[in-house]
Amino acid sequence: MRAKKSTAAHRRPPKSRLLALVAVAGVAVAGSAATGSHTVSSGETLSQIAARYGVGVAALAQANGISDVHRIRAGEALAIPSGGGTAAAPARDGGTDTSRFPARLQASPERLALVPRYEHWAATSGVPVDLLMAMTWLESGWQNDVVSSAGAIGIGQLMPDTVTWLEDIVIREPLDPHDPDDNIRMSARYLRWLLDRTGGDAATALAGYYQGLGAVRSSGVFPSTRVYVADVLFFRDRHF
Repeated sequence: MRAKKSTAAHRRPPKSRLLALVAVAGVAVAGSAATGSHTVSSGETLSQIAARYGVGVAALAQANGISDVHRIRAGEALAIPSGGGTAAAPARDGGTDTSRFPARLQASPERLALVPRYEHWAATSGVPVDLLMAMTWLESGWQNDVVSSAGAIGIGQLMPDTVTWLEDIVIREPLDPHDPDDNIRMSARYLRWLLDRTGGDAATALAGYYQGLGAVRSSGVFPSTRVYVADVLFFRDRHF
């Protein structure tokens, strides 16, 4: 997140050009007879549920008539299509399944140690933990020593003016963006603020994080911002 308060301007072009590769919801899957069911918990994503039962996201979406794989409701009962089985045990007892994380992240014990803090602050702010993880992975690779040429700091690439705004207006508590825990906390709280102002739409909230919500509303979503949003959603579905 790149600039003052809610009007961030981006500091660099995105690292990749994956574009909208996450359009798996449009893939038709035949013969998806249900073999079980799953009740959606708060914060769960379709990709997480699919991974637990060993089925594809597209197959799970098709079996339940889901047109947008990023929108499922807590409490909804999903039919598990054929090919799925008993839910697999997560890699961490009661926590996030780290087996899907990018290989570079799995190879870094120091960065994996941040997972409980992601879980804590995502729950505290009421944001999907996989969305927060994917967003900050694209921002910094979960490296808190990263400082951009524009001065964006740490895991969430927070600009100094944004840090001040979060401390004084939103969180109302002095925090240190150079501390990984505080940086994750601020990134989560800002994402919550954006989701609240975009009707919970993850794509628009991400655009606001990258480009600045004010700029999105006044100028529309820039092409480079669209790439950033697609990249985050791709990593969210594929790795988090």
